[in-house]
Amino acid sequence: MANTQARPKILPLTSIRFFAALYVMLFHSVPTIPSQSDHHGVLARILMLGNIAVPFFFLLSGFILAIVYLANSTAIDKHKFYLARFARIYPMYVAAMLLDLPHFLYTQRYVTHETWRHTGAVILTATALMQAWFVSLLGLNPPGWSLSAEAFFYLLFPFIGTIVWRMRERMLLPFAVFVYIGGTLLVQIISYTNVGWWQQACSPLEHLYTFVLGICVAKLFVWIGADEVRSRTLQRYAPLLLLGSLAAFFAVPIFEIPVREQLLQHGVEMPLFALILLALASGNVVLSTLFSANWLVVLGEASFALYLIHVPLNSFMRRPIERYGMPAFLIYVALTIGLSVACIQWLETPARRWIMEKERTRRLKTEATSVMA
Repeated sequence: MANTQARPKILPLTSIRFFAALYVMLFHSVPTIPSQSDHHGVLARILMLGNIAVPFFFLLSGFILAIVYLANSTAIDKHKFYLARFARIYPMYVAAMLLDLPHFLYTQRYVTHETWRHTGAVILTATALMQAWFVSLLGLNPPGWSLSAEAFFYLLFPFIGTIVWRMRERMLLPFAVFVYIGGTLLVQIISYTNVGWWQQACSPLEHLYTFVLGICVAKLFVWIGADEVRSRTLQRYAPLLLLGSLAAFFAVPIFEIPVREQLLQHGVEMPLFALILLALASGNVVLSTLFSANWLVVLGEASFALYLIHVPLNSFMRRPIERYGMPAFLIYVALTIGLSVACIQWLETPARRWIMEKERTRRLKTEATSVMA
């Protein structure tokens, strides 16, 4: 970990994405099981915090992007960065949107009785990744709102990321504390205004601080890795950091610790998530072995598809789940995970390569034309 110049992929951080996506999936789908819909026990309280995995994804996104694009102190080519992000998220995003389209159109026509103008506006807004800004137009594959927020973060990353990365190490912790306190205070203040619950829940501006904190944690990670003593200390205590952070996180639902829902939903537990990232990225032998298994890494790589397709598939499976209960639900879980893995092989990766290759061909033609001119 002490070498900051050539960084291999941090496999445990890939694997943990699967558990976060699965947490969101269970949050959305377990209440559709008749036998679980009215439960209020410990397990139900834990599952009802599944939406907290979304700000965790924002934190992780800032961390990974900073490690990939900033760790070697190289300038970010904005065109290449934006294209790479588009190729990474948009093909699967559109596929999931199309998967949800039949159920969405049926709901608009026969359940909510919306006008065709409203239906068209929802589709156009979702296609443009703008639905997080216009919550009245949410409805087409609802989890897609977080991709709308991510698109906003991607737009800002070359600017914010560069500023954070040029910051002196002694300023990093005060800045991170300022961002964390400022972000949570903003959420708290807005929660007392007349801003609607959904508007606040999906607002990219109120989630931005979690993404910025991810960049800060990445810079801290690089600083730790630049010194052998600091690096070994992190490796030694990584299991305790991971277990302690998870224990503190689950203490909230288990012991019913009163924390405002808006704060939980917007990442008030970011310090715990930051410690989880540092622990998993530390290079600790035990954690690396546990979270680098090939099958777990594959599931982690499929987490993006899992996150996007679980609601459309739940719509298709809702009646069997309501009729047959847990057996049908387990089939739904297996089917969703299986299809998400298939998406990696047959959709996400081929589409991303096709887009990047098309851009490479276009660039070479442009360069050739410039030379000839």
